[in-house]
Amino acid sequence: MRWTMWVVLALLVGCAQSSTSNGCQFERHGCNGLPPQGALNVLAKQITNELTNNHHNPIEDKVVAVSTPVALDGFGNSDQFALQLGDALLSALHQQGFTVVDLNSGDVVRVTQSGNLLLSRDIEQLPNSLEVDHVVVATMGSSSDSVQIFTRILALDGNKVVATSQTSVNWRDLPNYYKPSRLVTLEHGKLFRHAKVGEGEVTQWNH
Repeated sequence: MRWTMWVVLALLVGCAQSSTSNGCQFERHGCNGLPPQGALNVLAKQITNELTNNHHNPIEDKVVAVSTPVALDGFGNSDQFALQLGDALLSALHQQGFTVVDLNSGDVVRVTQSGNLLLSRDIEQLPNSLEVDHVVVATMGSSSDSVQIFTRILALDGNKVVATSQTSVNWRDLPNYYKPSRLVTLEHGKLFRHAKVGEGEVTQWNH
């Protein structure tokens, strides 16, 4: 009987340790139970909620397109995080009830050895025009510990700003995308040497 009790206790302890380990598998970014991709989806939903709450005129019945977020200091510069955030925003806006068009959707399905494909970044394979009322645009900046995302919805009729969102997210919540700066960093075209790692602007992993 005693042996049976010891075995049961040992199993319970093992289960408790296993449960704790599984619950904190994302400990390196706060152990909040969300994988990095999940945190990105939460971020997109937060931005969408702010846009919905801050718009001046009803826009849920308008056709909206999502552009790729770009860097504050270079409107022609994007990256892997921005590409994924753009797709996450498209999904979040649709779930919020917006009518969203995909700018990368082609006219026809292309049957290739790689699969049956519709999406494309080749302008020759995309429609000549789309019926769009509003466009979501976003710019991104960074500090020593976080990434700032400034999002707005523009009406194509006059480029009027109809909704805005300002969001800051700690890089630790996006560890698959960002990391602390090195001792020497290149920021806005200038070299900086810092006293210690992490004092400069956060940087992205090379994907």
